Amino acid sequence: MEKETFLNTLEEYADMRKEIKKLENRLDKLHKQSEIVSDVVQNGYKRHAVIRGVDLLRLNKIERLEIILQNRYDRLLKKQIEIEEHLDTLNSDMRQILEHRYIDDMSWIQIQLAMGYKHEDTARRKCERFFEKNM
Repeated sequence: MEKETFLNTLEEYADMRKEIKKLENRLDKLHKQSEIVSDVVQNGYKRHAVIRGVDLLRLNKIERLEIILQNRYDRLLKKQIEIEEHLDTLNSDMRQILEHRYIDDMSWIQIQLAMGYKHEDTARRKCERFFEKNM
């Protein structure tokens, strides 16, 4: 993965995780939907009949939507794997800073506390130097 693409993708990472969760929920809801429909038909004053069947048009729409959502889900997971593989090539300190900042969506102060730095600027400066040096 190119360095410029890596930074842009890192910045989108938290949003991608949220979208993956939403897609998982939508796909679950689609799987739970039934293709069987029913209707009640009046047949006289006290008589009625229940008609059940499969709505093929609705079933087709559900299947098409499921394919679209599954493709989007697969693309996001592929990007997520690429980011994780690239992070795996970094040293431990830098990897932790980037994970806290871009994956966990933490502020610089939260990173300072998590990493045990004395100043909030330490992690931010390390991150800036990393991207200046590697881009």
